This record gives sequence, C-alpha cells and structure tokens, in this order.
Amino acid sequence: MDAKRLSRIGILSACAVAAYVFEAFIPVPVPWARVGISNVVVVITLFGFGFGEALLVTLVRITAGQLLLGMMFSPSFMMALAGGAAALAVMSCVRRYAVPPLSVIGASVAGAVANNVVQIFVFAALLTSGAVPAGLMGTFIVLGAAVGFATGVLSAELLKKVRLESRAGVE
Repeated sequence: MDAKRLSRIGILSACAVAAYVFEAFIPVPVPWARVGISNVVVVITLFGFGFGEALLVTLVRITAGQLLLGMMFSPSFMMALAGGAAALAVMSCVRRYAVPPLSVIGASVAGAVANNVVQIFVFAALLTSGAVPAGLMGTFIVLGAAVGFATGVLSAELLKKVRLESRAGVE
C-alpha cells in the first residue's frame, strides 16, 4: 500500500470515527437509531475512492468507535459490524450492477435500509432467541430510508465540492 493511499484511508477513518463517537451522544427517539453522520464518510469513500478503501474505513470506524464508546464485543458491536458490512455490500452492488446504476442518494438509501434490516436480524439472533420483532422491522426500514436519503444528499453535495476543489487545484 502506497503512502498516499494509506494517508487517505487514515484521514477518512479518523473523520468517520470522530463522527461515529459524536453521533452516539445525539438523542434519538428510537433505541439504537443513529443519525448516520459517520456513514457520510463511508459513502464518500466508496464513490470517491472505491470499495477497498470504503471497507477499511468501515472496519476502522466501527472497531475504533465501539472501542472508544466502551462497547467492544457487545451486541451493539456485532450489530454495527454486520449492518456496516451489509450496507457497504449493498451500496457497492447497486452502484456497480444495478441497471441503471443508482446515484449516490439511491445507493445510500439502499445501504441504510440493508443496514437496519441486518441489524434487526442480528438483534433477534443475539437477544431474542431468533424471533424478529415484526413491529420494529417496518419502523427501522422507514427510518433507514429517511436517514439514508439525508446521508445520500449530504454525501452527493460533498462529493461535488471535493471534485470541484480538486479540479480547481489542478488548473
């Protein structure tokens, strides 16, 4: 791995971890719901640099974030890891294989919904002997779509700014 790629991953990971820890302190109306600020960094990384970088940022974000919050290897960690992996896999697939490919916003919505669905199944497997609370599924799909849309809009705008900045710097 070259120094430029390593430093890019380090900076993006640091931003994602800081956002992950910050958002843990934002009050939410539904238990385990998160605002999704740290996911903006993952979406930008996926669309700006690719799957490999986004995977590393996701793993560092969740591992370091959970460690800093004192929740390493807890059910929360397992849910975050499974949900983050599912979200990244779905976003990558719809970005690459959907016809036509989904936009940043569409991919973000799909990833957020996948994240929430997988987290509910992990929650059920770890804490309720496999019974999926049906009432939670609909609520978390709607919340995932809403948060994914907001995350996608913010990510798309930031990607435009970054691309404009990088073009301006070259000229």
